[in-house]
Order: sequence, then structure tokens, then C-alpha cells
Amino acid sequence: MVYVERELSSFQLAAGAPSAGATATSFSLVSSPKAPFKDFVYTLEFPLANALRVTLTGPDRPLPPHDNVVLKTAPVEFTIALLNERTCEAVIPFPQPGNTPDLDGAHKARELRLNWADSILLEIWEDDGAGGKVRVCGDLASRSYALTEHGVMRHWWIERDNLHLGLGEKAGPIDLTGRSFQITGSDSACYDAYETDPLYKHTPFLVSTPRAVEGRQPRSTYAIYHATNSNALWDIGRHHDDPWGYFKTFTQDWGGLEEWYLFGKGVKEVTRTWAEIVGKPMLVGRDWLGYLASGMGLGESDEPIAQELLSQWPALCKKHDIPCSAIHFSSGYTVDPETGNRNVFTMNTKRYPDFKGLVGGLHKAGIKVVPNIKPYMLNIHPQYAKVHDNDGLFYDDHLKAPAQTRIWSSGIGCNGKGSWVDMTSPAGRQWWADGVKSLIDAGMDGMWNDNNEFSLHDDEFLAHNDFPHAFVSPAAPGKAKVGLLGRMINTEMVAKTSHDTLLAANPERRPYVLTRSGNVGAFKYACGTWTGDNETSWKNLRGSQPIQLNCGISLMQSTGSDIGGFGGPLPSPELFVRWVQLGVTHARFCIHAFKPSKDDPSGASATNTPWMYPAVLPVIRDAIKWRYAFLPYFNSLMWGSHDDAEPTNAWLGWGEFASDPNVYTDKVLNGFDAWIGAGQLLSVPALHEGELTRDVYLPKASASDTSLYFDLHSPHGQYAAGTTVSIATPLEHMGLLAREGAAIPIGKNYHTVTQRTGPARTTPDGVDIELEEDGGVVGLDDFRGLLIFPGEKGGYTRTWTEDDGISRAPARADIEVTYTAGAEITVAAQFTVHDFKPLWGRALHVFLPLGDVRVVKGAKAVERDGRVAYVVDVL
Repeated sequence: MVYVERELSSFQLAAGAPSAGATATSFSLVSSPKAPFKDFVYTLEFPLANALRVTLTGPDRPLPPHDNVVLKTAPVEFTIALLNERTCEAVIPFPQPGNTPDLDGAHKARELRLNWADSILLEIWEDDGAGGKVRVCGDLASRSYALTEHGVMRHWWIERDNLHLGLGEKAGPIDLTGRSFQITGSDSACYDAYETDPLYKHTPFLVSTPRAVEGRQPRSTYAIYHATNSNALWDIGRHHDDPWGYFKTFTQDWGGLEEWYLFGKGVKEVTRTWAEIVGKPMLVGRDWLGYLASGMGLGESDEPIAQELLSQWPALCKKHDIPCSAIHFSSGYTVDPETGNRNVFTMNTKRYPDFKGLVGGLHKAGIKVVPNIKPYMLNIHPQYAKVHDNDGLFYDDHLKAPAQTRIWSSGIGCNGKGSWVDMTSPAGRQWWADGVKSLIDAGMDGMWNDNNEFSLHDDEFLAHNDFPHAFVSPAAPGKAKVGLLGRMINTEMVAKTSHDTLLAANPERRPYVLTRSGNVGAFKYACGTWTGDNETSWKNLRGSQPIQLNCGISLMQSTGSDIGGFGGPLPSPELFVRWVQLGVTHARFCIHAFKPSKDDPSGASATNTPWMYPAVLPVIRDAIKWRYAFLPYFNSLMWGSHDDAEPTNAWLGWGEFASDPNVYTDKVLNGFDAWIGAGQLLSVPALHEGELTRDVYLPKASASDTSLYFDLHSPHGQYAAGTTVSIATPLEHMGLLAREGAAIPIGKNYHTVTQRTGPARTTPDGVDIELEEDGGVVGLDDFRGLLIFPGEKGGYTRTWTEDDGISRAPARADIEVTYTAGAEITVAAQFTVHDFKPLWGRALHVFLPLGDVRVVKGAKAVERDGRVAYVVDVL
């Protein structure tokens, strides 16, 4: 992409700018009256003590309209240490005394140096630990700010040795350095997980973190966030241009800048700070953490009809002993039986003669239902004229008509003429809300917002620009250009309308909205996402892991991939097993596909199902049941995500492990191991064909860390932190290690409910889930085990959280366990918060590592699932 780049320069102090030694909450420059570009204003402030906000606006460059930022605190006051107006420079120390926040774990004295003698030059310096200063980040001299046709271009010098992470959903590998990325959403069906860009999300949040080097004090980690919905481009040192050499560039297509700098100790601190600015991840309902079934092949069937196939799903799960928590209804239910086209929010009564009855039957079996909905209309849609007449469609000012384009309508590669619904208009939102309400009335438990990238191929299309909430800088009333508003505000509005309609219908329940696309603001309303329509291959299986980890850094922490691959050929049995084994370690676990060839030589069905390969069904079953046994752990991890922005799946350098130089080596960094809850479980997946063993590096939390790692599959597997060891990964299981001091709550290895009565037992349509004691397959969550991993000596404390898994404002129980290692193990547990009363009461079954013959002092030994457990009362 080529841009016209016009350098911005000739700035001077704004009227009323603070003098040296003065205290202020902002500092501003204005372009000189003699400058080529007049009336541009540059302002900086500190919304948090470790976060700097810069804005740059001009006559035709307004602040980007958005509501992606939720932080409401007043800017922090700062004092200018040096202001030399003649040489055009200012120095601002930060954090200011008394304002060092818990968010900034680095606790370093920094200073902001600003020079505007030529172009604006902003740099951040900090103490280097040896009495000097080191530059953390800074603008590219004489080329920092420039204008493009409608937007702004930014250049910085690049830390070539740093890792660059984040940007949401970006193709692997995890380190983004030396590459360039489009910041936009695209329907990237059957993408390459290492090559394709863009994918589905719009996340202009880039982290730069130094590699740990032995004997050198690391610089702070920092992140840059652009609060805009405009399309953009991030180049992270791919472009080389003398005399500047390598640098990094952000090019925003439309509008002025709102740019945030965040500083802290490692990736964990800046991610946590960003969550304060844009909002922490939503709390996901417990049932959405189990096995989520799906399959277009079932919902598209005319003979036998789809309802017949889907109604058999609970029986098939019971026959094959596969627990299942929810099923997705693909858009086949909306297909017009005469034309074969999808008309959103309509019903194919031939395929689904009793839709509500089908849903009720699934509910009785404990399976929640979420339908696929899409924010566009073919021009033959029965409500197209009504929405058009009420100004609910985007407008093409050149043709003086609704903006029309080609949209996906029926089978693979098929499209029809239609329009995206303008969700910035009251009519568009009302159409969507009415449709969502009709599905809620049919018994739906949540909404699956799909195909919502708003692929409008002209920035000049006009949107209604009427929003139900305040923007940071709302555009003028009336129509606004899509380029300035950004397509993704519509994706956010789709999520908000789905969320609000669900909440209005069932205010006591946690709304569940799944979204394929999204901007930063969309995740205030959508609690789940996935990495879109991937393609079946070993390469794409491997690539799904770095995508997952960058999503976690970018606050999309309830995500996963379509297990087995959405498009392309059916996976081989081995590939399918390995994808399931990886998928059960991710926050969202969904087997979903559309395999159009029903004559596949393997004889398998036209979709991915757990039982499609009888020879490996026992292995698939074991992996899914492992997921259910560990559901209390995943539920607690989602609380950690919601409370503290901790990703469920984290890269090996997360938190305290950032100090380990070995996690930055190419072999480890470009491998596929990841934390499932940092510092507790280490996932060691086998992602290459025929890979029966894996070399794995065991991260150290500090140079003196002597912790052990325990192989969950071997009684002899105990290894020292900081070493590389070989782990068995036979087809029967993935590699899984626990770090010394972990405490992992577990439950039954099948679907359970947390209440005998109430919203966890009764679905919104009034159907009671049938319990196993009454002939069903769903049990009660009345058993709690705890896996602990003591070393030879030492004391350890961990806490986990439980709730009913469904309430919008849930009561919670926080359980703290402390255990001490010696010749015997002592274990004490207590409720530090006990507002929620779990069905398992106070009896905690404690399991020691495989091969550990010590006993838990004072606890009764019982046999459970072929192992010895020690029953401890929780106080």
C-alpha cells in the first residue's frame, strides 16, 4: 500500500502552556500560523501514572470517533522539570511522586523528553540501574508525524532486539517483528495461519518487550494503542528506508490521532494497564467452557431434514459417551427452501418444522443452543424494503441509492447482491434487536454473530451516525463517511444489540454473545470469539497456537480455533486427535467444520464429529473428559481473566518468567508450548505428524528458581526448572506438566450443573435439565478434587474461584489452600469468600502427584477413580 506522506512540523507552545516547575494535567503545542498545515493541535496528558495519551487533530483531522476507552479517571497531574522555549524542549518526569500505581511493576523513574524544534520528537527515557539513562521508546527524528490523504502516519525508531506482540488475531509466529499487518477485519475463509493477513479482528494494540539478557537490567516493556476504528497499517520494522534505516510505522487511514503509551514490567503489566483503559474481559458462563458442538453439514440437510439430525445429537453423545454443553445452529435454518439463499432471521420450516421443540429437547439433555446470525440482507430478503425505507442501510452518495455489494448467500463461493445493515442507524439496530428477540422467544441461550466484518469496499459510503452512547469525539449529526467512523463500529453495535436484547429478556443471566469479528469496543459486549474459518492442515494446526497467545495478550482471552479445521479436506485421524488435544487446553473448545464432500473416501460424515473415526474415539473421548474434569480450573482461570486480565493461555514469558533468557531463544519462542494458567500448568502439545516425543524447556521464574515440574502422565516424571527434557507424547495424550506449588481444582469428567434448582438447572424457555439420577446424562457438581504438587520441602499457597456459572452478578466462593511439604504433607483450606455455596460443600479430595507415596497429615485416605485421595475439610 502506497501513501502520500506529508511531514508535519513548525509547532509552537499553545497559549497558556505551563512554565518550568508548574503543575498541569496537559501540555499542548499548536502548528505555527506560517506552517503549511495550520491549526493542528498536539496535546499530551497522563490518564494513569504509567500511561501517556497523545492526541493530534487538525481542521480535517478530527479525533477518531469511538467508545473503545472506558477509563473515566481524571488525568494525573505532572510537573515540568525543564522547559526551554527558545530551543523548543520540555522534560516531564513520571510517574510523579506519590503516583506510582500497582499497574507498573517496573517501579522505575522515567522522563518524557519532548522537542519540537523541527518535527515533534517524543522520547521516553528511564534509569538504567547503573547511574545513567536508557531510551525505552521514541519517535523517528525528522519524520515522526505526517499526513496522508485523509489520515495520519506515525514513525518510531524500532528496538530490533525486542519482541513485538499483540495486535489481536495475527498469523504466526508469535513475534511480530519484521512484518507488516493490516488493521482491519476480513472474511478470510480457509486462511493460512502463518501467511494470511488480515484475518477477522481490528486490534491496534502493539506491545514491545525487551528480551531478558543475563547480567543486564531490562528496560521497561511498553505498548502503543491507537483508539480508532479506522482501517490502518502497522509496519514493525519490515520497511527499510535510508537515511533512517529500520523503523516502525502506524498509518491510520482516516482522522486525527488518539495514541496511548503504556509502561510496565513485562507484558503482563502493560496488558493489565490496557485492560484498565479499555475494559477487562467479560466473565464467560461455565457451560460455554465445555465441549461446544457445531457443524454446518447437519444444519444444511434437506434429506433427512436438519431437525431430525440435530434432534438425534443428545442420543449420539450418550451412545459414544461424549459429554456436550452446547451446540451451534449454523445458518442453514434461515435458507429459503425455494431459492436456496440465506435470509437472516427467517425460518426454513421444511428443515425445521418445530424449531422450539427441537431446542427444548436439546435443553432437556443439558445442551445449550446458540444460533448463527449475520448483519446483512440480500436484496430479495422479505424485510429489505422496510429496512431501506427506514434508512437502515448504508448509502452510496454517488449512486444516490443504498450501498449494495456481493455478500455470501448460499454454498461455497456463492454470493448474491445485497446490503450490509447500518448498525449506526436506529432502524438497523431495531431490525437486529427484533430478530434476536424472535430467537430468544424460540428458546435460544445466546447469539452467534457471524460474517460481521462489514466488507464495505468504499470509504465514501455514508453511515447514519446515530449512536445510543456517547463517543469520545462524535462526528457531526447526520451522515458520516465509513472511512472515518470505521467499519468495526458496526461490529461493536451488532454485539451491543445482541447483548442488550439478551439481557432485557433474561436480566438475571449472563448474556452470551459469540463474535467472529470485532474491534476493541466489541468485547465489552461479546464474551467469546474464535479464530474464524481456518483450513485443515498440520501447518494451520501449529499456527493456531501463536494466534491464540497473541489474542490472550490482546484481551481476547476466551478464544479458540475450529477444531479439525473448518474448510478443506477432512483431517486424518491423527491430525484430528492432535487438534482436539490442543483445543481442550484453550479457553474455548469447539469442534466445528463444513466439509462439502459427502463422498469423502474415508467414509466419514461431512462434518467433524468426535466419533467420526471409531479407531481413535477412545482417545478423543479421554481428551474431552479431561476438559470436563478440569472445568473448575478453567472456570477459575476465566475469573482471573475477568478480574485481572490474566489470559487463560499465556506465552512462556508471561509474568515472572519474563526474566528467563531461555524463553526468548528461537527454539522455545517459535515452539508451541504455553501456560494454561501462568505458573501452574504447562501445555506441551504434539503438533507434527508422527511426533511421539517432545523436547520441552521448563521456564524459570528467577535465576535462583529450583522448582520442579511434574509430568501428569508419568509417576517418574519430575524435572528441574531451567532444563530441557524429553516428554512422551504418544497418540493417547498430549504432554502436560504442573509446576511445583500448583493447585488445580478438578471435578467430575462429564457435564454437570452447579444447582439443583435455579438458572443453572432451568433454561430460559423453562425446561429443566434432566439429571442422571432421573435417567439423564448430566450430573451434579458435587465433587471437588484438588491436584497439588509439593516438592521435597517448602510451603505453597494458591486460591481459586467458584460460582454458579450462569448469573449475571454471581455470588462467588474463593477458596485458599496452603500446603507444606516434608516427610508428610500438610494441607489447610478455607473459604476466604463464601457467598456462593457449592454443591460439594466443604469436602476437598486432595491428590498428590503420580508416584508420590507420602500422605496428607490428619486427612482420611479414600480411593477415587483408581487413585488415593485425602479428604480435607474446607474451613
